Amino acid sequence: MRAKTVSGPIASNTGELVWNDGLVTIDSDQSEAFVGFTKDWKPLKHLSAEVKNQFAAIQVSSLDSQPIARSNRLLISAASRVTNTGFKWNDTRTRAVSQGGSPTLIEPVSGTITLRNLDGAKGVSATALDGSGAPVGEPTAGRKTADGWLLAIGDPVTTWYVVSIRH
Repeated sequence: MRAKTVSGPIASNTGELVWNDGLVTIDSDQSEAFVGFTKDWKPLKHLSAEVKNQFAAIQVSSLDSQPIARSNRLLISAASRVTNTGFKWNDTRTRAVSQGGSPTLIEPVSGTITLRNLDGAKGVSATALDGSGAPVGEPTAGRKTADGWLLAIGDPVTTWYVVSIRH
């Protein structure tokens, strides 16, 4: 039996989840994301990103049950390759020979994220979080640009940030 080739995007019945040749996007009122090859990323309604990684997953989600546009608190998750220390493939890279163990190794995502179309936002700041969700350092102020609020990610190295929005 021959595998079917699919061309063009495949979308959920709501259109909020789309797979298109190496890129998955989520575009809903309370959560937006890119997962895939970064050269293919096009801005979503509230999220755009320019990162140094070739492949990454970045998601922004409302933390207060409001749509992203009106939320006061957002969570940004950003990760690239993730593996356990000592993980090993077989020679054909089709099966794991060893699952490895702690610590988990994560390639940080570095670059900028722009949060767009935030209703009446007067200030935006992001605080890096550690693995237990505790703040790492002081909040970093976002910079207002013509496209939205620009936030740097990748330093300090983390996979998530809490974003505070002053309306």
